[in-house]
Amino acid sequence: MKRVITVLLVVFALFFQGSRPARVLAEVPWEEYRPQLEMEYLIPFLFYDGGWQTITYGRMSSVLRDQELQFFLWADQKEDILYYVLGYTRHHYKWSTGINFYSMPVNGGPLWDTAFWEEQTGISLLGCYRRTNETRLNLRLQWEKFAPMAVASAFPEPVEAGTIFGWEATALKDNFTFLAQRGNREYISVGGALPVFNSGYHYYKLEADRRSYLPFGDRFSAIVSLRGGKIWGRYPSQRGFTIGGIQQANLSGLGNLVNEGTLWELADSVLRGYPLYRFNGDGFLLGNIELRALLHPGSYYNIGNFAVIGSLFLDAGQIWQNELPLNPEPAASWGAGIKFFLGGLLVGIDYALPLDPEEKPRWHFSLGEVF
Repeated sequence: MKRVITVLLVVFALFFQGSRPARVLAEVPWEEYRPQLEMEYLIPFLFYDGGWQTITYGRMSSVLRDQELQFFLWADQKEDILYYVLGYTRHHYKWSTGINFYSMPVNGGPLWDTAFWEEQTGISLLGCYRRTNETRLNLRLQWEKFAPMAVASAFPEPVEAGTIFGWEATALKDNFTFLAQRGNREYISVGGALPVFNSGYHYYKLEADRRSYLPFGDRFSAIVSLRGGKIWGRYPSQRGFTIGGIQQANLSGLGNLVNEGTLWELADSVLRGYPLYRFNGDGFLLGNIELRALLHPGSYYNIGNFAVIGSLFLDAGQIWQNELPLNPEPAASWGAGIKFFLGGLLVGIDYALPLDPEEKPRWHFSLGEVF
């Protein structure tokens, strides 16, 4: 608890550093603008059931949003639990810099079919350079200690415990326009881990992703997606590349050194017709083609709080472990789906038929945009 209070005091000091009164020079008849603290939201819960428990989540920023402070605290005296997330970000003209402290349980996979839970404690230093509104460069340096808490029987690999110190640089471009159904989303990242600070992992990772959106009139569009990656060296088994089903959840948005979805928002991989976590390895290549038709209303520009979108798709991919393919032939499937746009949230249901005769057809559920 003392450690958390110390971290809070340090970050608050950093936050207010940019809010100190400016020194007024004799030749300047006015005073420079001083950022003011603004509480955006604070959600506290405190209750007693034989032991004190508290859950607090909040965010505050300056009036001009040049500084942000976000925090989460969950303490349970009875169960001897103390989890926290504390993040501070400073925005400049082109650059944003930030720091995160965290200690909490995090799940791998969607909540309705979690692969495993692990407890993570770490610190990450983040930087972002915005070249334009559509392109940016993300940088991350991170130390983390992790240990498994629960593992699903469907996950194909043993889950390790350990300590990791790594880095990652990611270049991203996103000029996709939803109403026009036009543009590209793409990124390329390089990173790795070094065997320092009591870390037992040493590896390098390369990953790339491109998703192109092609409109055909007001109702129809096509999505072509291609992504792949490779890891060289010793890495935690649960943090390799995993394909199968719709992998919509990564380990954490705090900066874990795993394969993240584009902009941390989209699905990490889509191979419908196969169960979640079907393949796990150190290299993968995955392609998708999806044709979409807006069934209601008549145009994307007329979408209000409700819309229906139908789709036909073809998914295909291969994954390797130690240079050997896990499947003799690339896994592939085709099928159809429907999505409901409900007040800004997409809810999707897909039915896929694998080309492998040993695999059975499968239903897939998704929340949010898959591509």
